[in-house]
Amino acid sequence: MEETEKYVKILSVQPFWEAEKKHRSILMDPDLGGPVAVAYELAAGPDIDGLTSVPGIGLLGIMFSLEKDKPQAIICGLLNKSKKVPLYGVHHTLCCQFFPGQFTRLFGIPSHEVTDVEAPLEDFIRVGSVPEEIALAEGFDNQMEIVKRFIGEWKNRKLRDTSDGLVQYLMKDALQRHGSLQIAQMEKETGYSARYLQKVMLEHVGLAPKTALNNIRFQSVLQRLLENPFCSLAETAQACGYYDQSYFTKVFKDYMGTTPAAFVKKLQGMVRKGETIKK
Repeated sequence: MEETEKYVKILSVQPFWEAEKKHRSILMDPDLGGPVAVAYELAAGPDIDGLTSVPGIGLLGIMFSLEKDKPQAIICGLLNKSKKVPLYGVHHTLCCQFFPGQFTRLFGIPSHEVTDVEAPLEDFIRVGSVPEEIALAEGFDNQMEIVKRFIGEWKNRKLRDTSDGLVQYLMKDALQRHGSLQIAQMEKETGYSARYLQKVMLEHVGLAPKTALNNIRFQSVLQRLLENPFCSLAETAQACGYYDQSYFTKVFKDYMGTTPAAFVKKLQGMVRKGETIKK
């Protein structure tokens, strides 16, 4: 199995993004023995001023402009709730999303400092001429080489270890269980107190454990519905740990702004018309 496909299942889905994703590349770290980030080209129409986004599973991102006259790098932190993420007048970008814990490990910035934040990357770290180089580079492969060099330069200064292994373990366990994991279970399995787990998750992921678990559980439901809009809503909800249907409907509406039944009906209509469902 190719590395790109191997990690696709743990990427967040954003069905409301009015933008086209092109290419996709997983950045691997030989020292880590796993993925650091996923990158792809994102193209939005000229009339799109932002991307309506739902909370994901912990992939903090940087958006590099690919417009030669508008070089910039914007950091986009994790979301606590659904919102429209502004594009700041740039409609063609290279989006680099870091796997949970990797942004803090590589750049030394606590992830909670950028939660629910969209701001110039320069506000947090020195980026030098990187935005200009990426905007002027021709072709996805050349742009990716600049991104890899940029990440490598920061990594080689000093890797920020500080509990990275614990974060990877917690996130992997939570993903495998579709977010159906209790804090008490995390304490028992790791031997660390809830207070310490809270501190580590906030610093390296940007979200408290409970919020991260809720987001993962919701993303699990969302992914299943997008893959099979004709599946049973009740069975899908239960498979992802939602055993109370009224609570599931409330949570889904809080995240998506619509009920699960209405959302599925829309997806089914798209399938019948032969339209592509965005993920």
